[in-house]
Amino acid sequence: MSTPQPFKALTSYAYFRTPIFAPFLEELHVGPTQVFGDSGAHSARTLGITLTVEDYAAWCHQHDRRLTLYANLDVIGAPEATWRNQKRLEQEHGLEPIPVFHTGEPWHWLERYLDEGYTYIALGKLLGNPLPDVLTWLDKVFRIADGRAVFHGFGLTVDRALREFPFYSVDSSTWTAGFRFGIIRLFDNATGRWVTLLQRDRQALLQHRDLIRHHHANPLAFASKATQDNTAAAVTAAVAWRRFEAYIRARHGPIAIPPGPHNAVTRNGAQAAPGLHLYLAESTTTNLRRAAGGVRTLQQEARA
Repeated sequence: MSTPQPFKALTSYAYFRTPIFAPFLEELHVGPTQVFGDSGAHSARTLGITLTVEDYAAWCHQHDRRLTLYANLDVIGAPEATWRNQKRLEQEHGLEPIPVFHTGEPWHWLERYLDEGYTYIALGKLLGNPLPDVLTWLDKVFRIADGRAVFHGFGLTVDRALREFPFYSVDSSTWTAGFRFGIIRLFDNATGRWVTLLQRDRQALLQHRDLIRHHHANPLAFASKATQDNTAAAVTAAVAWRRFEAYIRARHGPIAIPPGPHNAVTRNGAQAAPGLHLYLAESTTTNLRRAAGGVRTLQQEARA
């Protein structure tokens, strides 16, 4: 009997700083769950929201019991400000956030985090860069760390990057793109490849009906506007990404956080489960509820 993986979600302070978040967290934790708390600094800039260290620290403290980990309040393009926020959250607020290092920043900042004993570091500002540049940058990151740290990739679910580099964790909102735009993405364990088809493409739905059922969905849920089922679409997407996570985890083997003085996961005496961990990022409770329902089905399968 295999050990079921928890449901894994990334929730941003920028979106979940309202009173509804606490009961929603409790709801998620009805079953095995890991929740990555992010400041949502990039989203806040897009939305015109001002975030402060004090407010973010209060949010992390409020939900500390239910957050598996939380990230620093990073400042893209200002590594010194990001470092200061890291130290303020630690020294002034008694928190243990995961630090963030961005593409384009001087390499000595990564070295500084490593020398200070940070063994789990998030990598940011990966989106929007040409893939060859990202792969070259990641290659240098992993070479500099050389086993001293493991990494989280913010917004990184690029197939090739995850196959090449042994990330401890990643997150992405890419899983929502399919059902938001009428696309179905399925992961075929047998081939280790993604299968993409359009909703209402009856020929494709017929061709891949067994794979769709393997993702706990009825092909009829995608056959027409009349039968369209948004819950089924979210469940299918969540299950597909969970199967991809399992495939990549098996490819690299278990990835453990090296011991060190700073560990965002074990701050409360918790155990840090070996990676890979793929967190589903989303700004709405509705789709996270739907995704959790799909993953719960996989957990039941694993126990059977």
